[in-house]
Amino acid sequence: MRALMKIAVLMLIILLLIACSQSNVGSNGNADDGSLSDFIIPVPTAPGINVERDDNASIDYSNIGDGYVIVEYSGKSENPLKVVLTAPHGEVYVYALSDGGFSEIIPITEGDGEYTIGVYEHLGGEDYSRVIAITANVVLKDGFLPFIHPNQFVNFTKDSELVALAAELTKNAKDTEEKIAAIYNYVVNNFTYDYALAASVQSGYIPDLDDVLHKKEGICFDYSALVTAMLRSQGIPTRLEIGYHGEEYHAWISKYCDINGWIENRYHYDGNEWYRLDPTEESGDRHSHRSRQNARDDDTYHLMYNY
Repeated sequence: MRALMKIAVLMLIILLLIACSQSNVGSNGNADDGSLSDFIIPVPTAPGINVERDDNASIDYSNIGDGYVIVEYSGKSENPLKVVLTAPHGEVYVYALSDGGFSEIIPITEGDGEYTIGVYEHLGGEDYSRVIAITANVVLKDGFLPFIHPNQFVNFTKDSELVALAAELTKNAKDTEEKIAAIYNYVVNNFTYDYALAASVQSGYIPDLDDVLHKKEGICFDYSALVTAMLRSQGIPTRLEIGYHGEEYHAWISKYCDINGWIENRYHYDGNEWYRLDPTEESGDRHSHRSRQNARDDDTYHLMYNY
């Protein structure tokens, strides 16, 4: 649990996968045959059909089969609030929750099975007090849905500036690979690493993605969440993945390919050779003159969490 909460403090590396040319998702969440028809961004809702609640907190799991629940704490809390999700194979995810009625979209990212989701007050140290909790047996309507919907870490709406930019960048794309290349190259060529933010970032930091667009700079978490959101807004199933690179936490991105499934080796074929792609490294290398091959030669990546 403590390890997960270090995500926003530690420097993260993004590894964008561009390994095939046909992988869009239709408006129903199903991967289609490469059609570039307009994708309708799904809007998470809390219809109140299946809800666990008390006087202050609520967990709306009406759409859990679509890959998310919506959690809200309408009262006031003197202690920090957390949403703790335990996945079918024991993976534990921890999310921040604000009081005062601000809802959070919590993704269901570890496939079908039994999930326990609870709202907790953090009393200090390792001490937590449970407010409410549910246990649900989840059967996802489609395995892609959690990686198309927005969530707390990959937060966007149809009105987000990043969505409009992704559409503009990809309007002439002939296939999915061209869409990914357009978004990737834009970030690499226009964004710089924010060393001041990296030195001062506080625990619990979650990027405002449109703000990242305006500043055109950020830490690795910013890069990762932004690229993931832009790809999802184009109907490309994309996982924000977090784990260890060596002894440090990092983040990278996987995308879905109809032919090969989830591409997890983090490589891109340029017509002659396969390379590792890292937007953060490549963007920074334009300024630091470090070798880009550094980001392509290292396979010491160990996945822990999907978002």
